[in-house]
Amino acid sequence: MESVRLEKLAMALTAAFSLLLSGVALVSMVMLGILLSEVTALPLHAQTSPAVALEAATKKEQVDGDLKTAIADYQKIAADKSAPRDVRAKALLHLAGCYEKLGQQAQGVYQQIVRDFADQPAATQARTRLAAMKHDDHPAPPATITQRKIEQSERGFGEGDTDGHRVVYADRATSELIYGDLAGNSKKVIFKAKPGELPGWSPSRDFSTIFLSLHAKPGEPQIFAVINTDGTGYREFSRLDGSSHCWPTWSWDNRYLVCAESKDKVTHLLRISVADGQTRELLNLKDAYVEDAHYSPDGHFIAYETYATSDADPFSRIFVMPAEGGEPQLVYEHRQTNTFFILFQQLRLLDWTADGRYLAIGSDKGAKSALDLLPMKDGKADGAPVFVKYGDFRDGQTTAAGGLIYHAVKPGGAWAVYLASLDANYHPGGWKRLNLPLGNISNPMPAWSGDSNRIVYVAKSEDEGQVGGGGEVVHLRSLSTGEDRAIYHAQGMVMCIWASQQPKLFCSDRADQTTEIVSIAVDSGEITRLHTFSGKGLWIDYPSHDNQSLYMVRGEEKPGAQMVRWDIASQQETLLDQYPDKGWGEMSSDERWLVRANDKSVEIRPMAGGEWKPLVSRGTEGGHVDFTSDGQWFLYHDADSTGKPILSRVASTGSQPERLGDFPTKAGSGTMRISPDGSKIMVAAGEYGTAYEMWSLENFVPPAPKP
Repeated sequence: MESVRLEKLAMALTAAFSLLLSGVALVSMVMLGILLSEVTALPLHAQTSPAVALEAATKKEQVDGDLKTAIADYQKIAADKSAPRDVRAKALLHLAGCYEKLGQQAQGVYQQIVRDFADQPAATQARTRLAAMKHDDHPAPPATITQRKIEQSERGFGEGDTDGHRVVYADRATSELIYGDLAGNSKKVIFKAKPGELPGWSPSRDFSTIFLSLHAKPGEPQIFAVINTDGTGYREFSRLDGSSHCWPTWSWDNRYLVCAESKDKVTHLLRISVADGQTRELLNLKDAYVEDAHYSPDGHFIAYETYATSDADPFSRIFVMPAEGGEPQLVYEHRQTNTFFILFQQLRLLDWTADGRYLAIGSDKGAKSALDLLPMKDGKADGAPVFVKYGDFRDGQTTAAGGLIYHAVKPGGAWAVYLASLDANYHPGGWKRLNLPLGNISNPMPAWSGDSNRIVYVAKSEDEGQVGGGGEVVHLRSLSTGEDRAIYHAQGMVMCIWASQQPKLFCSDRADQTTEIVSIAVDSGEITRLHTFSGKGLWIDYPSHDNQSLYMVRGEEKPGAQMVRWDIASQQETLLDQYPDKGWGEMSSDERWLVRANDKSVEIRPMAGGEWKPLVSRGTEGGHVDFTSDGQWFLYHDADSTGKPILSRVASTGSQPERLGDFPTKAGSGTMRISPDGSKIMVAAGEYGTAYEMWSLENFVPPAPKP
């Protein structure tokens, strides 16, 4: 199962707010109602069209209870720059209130009011709510909780492969699957595979039986088998079409496996009998992404999550359905602020608790992640989520004894930024890792200043994250002095580049299905809002040399992203290239070249137009590529014949590839940037393979009420 977590991450590359039933929380909600009631009525003489629209939206919210329509109306009013500032601020205040009623993240909206409408009375009310939310946001954890770190000691296993005492793990050197105790005092080989063909595996809750997904070549059936933990009783029991991948989870009585299989944009929820391999389709969902499904301990229900993958419907949802099939019941949903990468899902269904009274869910509360328990009764939600503790709960599984084994990103995050000097021929010197205060699960997107002495990057931390709605903070770092300062607190997912030869940044700030383009004066911190784009996310690649245009990569609902040039003054954009499905592209900073890649093949053409021509075939995939500032050379992350990561180059006009030196990481996810003066090179790498640590949590479930 350890390999499955990494597979999920590979497939992905691609803030639930919970009120506590404490006195402070109840007072906070009362204050919220009072504050909102004070901004409902508008003097008749002052009413304009936006004011009338605000009054109608308020009626939808407070009289009709139609929060969905009210939210859409409030968003429209707030985005209308011709509307009076007081009306826009009040619309945002109501919008935040609606989000709170739905249990969704509202901090970013309150912070927008404080930031953009500081002169309005609504800003005072927003500050009051933020202060109350900060107080509510630090409840004391249950006193009985115990937590301990599980040392994996270079053994390959995942959160479902141990109960904190026993473990099933892989010895990849010998292609053996081993069962033993977690301390390593005993071990037994239970399955030996051909070299390089270790199966996927998952133990039953009682560790009596191991499920195996045997190695299959593309197009071949996926073969399911089971074997006892003493190495006996091996048998194959099911074969699934090899055109898709199905990773199942066990029922608590070891009778069934349940998994989600996707074919032709339809997800099929399958129940597979371990006894005879009989497969039954319980549900099929069109245009839905489902990763895991989980049996309830009593076997009566199955819970599953559908991930938000579209701006048209940006909600992740948890459903519960009868185990024998039937109508699913929506039990929880969360509005996803970023639908561009599945990896950044802010709601994560972990498992049922062992007593069946709760669903354990990982959620993002503003910048902080947390474990919540959703009360369940007869397959339906039975109250608001109960906060357990803060922490990164990305994947988890409940043990038969009632504990929770889960993975969390290590302190410092999953990303690293490396720096090396370059000689006149672009050979790198020794690589060193920059000590940046990251904490990121997403790319920090470091970029060079025009003088090649400073960088801008994005960080996400528990402390600073509470200031910005999305928890991402833009930092400036001087490489000569080490001075580091935060310059911008984003509403959502942000990235920045330096303007050409000016002390200014251009940034894209993505939140709630819109991307705001801003410029930031580096010396003063003054922010100028340039434009707001709706629809799929975008990020800025480079500015034009005259700073009049921005080159941006735009994601689309249809397959393939786009490279566009956007003119700041006219706000008009020009399509430069449509990338192939699952492909990506890059440009040279001198505005001469475009490259695009699909898998390991890279093509090039002049930006002015012309035919695409093959440039190089790499030994790796991913985004670690860049042109030299004069556009003469294309540098890229490659691998030698032994698989060692290397830095190579090829002439933009075509030449034989040339090895330049070592590369600091095997990770394919990330970006690479050569400094404008050509003296340094910087690499951001998502090192997900080594970014996680495993924990055991016990005594975290509230005691059952006395009869």
